[in-house]
Amino acid sequence: MINYEDILSESERLIKKASKFFFDLDPENNFEMKGRNDFVTEVDFKVQEVLEGELLKLIEGSNLLAEEKDKSSAEIRDYTWVLDPVDGTTNLVHGFDHSVISLALIEKSEVVLGAVYDPYRDEFFSAIKDEGAKLNGQGIRVSCDKNFSDTLIGVGTGGGRLGRVDETFEMMRYIYENSNGIRRIGSAALEMCYAACGRYDAFIDDALNLWDYAAGSLIVREAGGIVINMHGDEVRCERHGGIICGNKNAVEKLKRFIY
Repeated sequence: MINYEDILSESERLIKKASKFFFDLDPENNFEMKGRNDFVTEVDFKVQEVLEGELLKLIEGSNLLAEEKDKSSAEIRDYTWVLDPVDGTTNLVHGFDHSVISLALIEKSEVVLGAVYDPYRDEFFSAIKDEGAKLNGQGIRVSCDKNFSDTLIGVGTGGGRLGRVDETFEMMRYIYENSNGIRRIGSAALEMCYAACGRYDAFIDDALNLWDYAAGSLIVREAGGIVINMHGDEVRCERHGGIICGNKNAVEKLKRFIY
């Protein structure tokens, strides 16, 4: 039987070790364009390369689904690691220090372990299914329910929304006019963790991949939050889709944007 506490502890060690590439390499002068506002750097490749070799040793027969190289279409098996080696690559390229490593473990189509590491602040968010969520080993909870006018909402506006400018700004205008404020960091995994620990009251983004939100979705749930997709259904392991997550009242208010 797999001991997820041991797996998480070893994953933390490996992730923190791999994060040195964020500082040792030069992404601002060494990147490629995959598409408009879609970058990849040597940091992405090195983190993924190093972690793949080590993670597959932790669970026999496991495989890797990850953003880069030929791993983005990997099948989901009994045990599948889901890795975003750099969530927030655009930030990394611009020297905006809000990028993370995001790692989840799926067991038979269910996320059972999630880890998100922010190397700039040495903040390690984690969760094991049914065991709660933590930040640097201390338990975290989503914010308490409150009036929407008192909430702080994170909004994602990634490349998937480039063809829906008017719709995007209509959504942002509603949140801006009716909440206490909008934040837009540019790393969905990190922003989901901010919802999990109460820095945000909710986060919404409807243009994500599984590696963007797999870890964060478990962390938010285990912190007592709600996680739904843009159809109002519980998020599972969809390859692509959207996320609304946070405390119950804030998520209910943001349901106006489901379709």
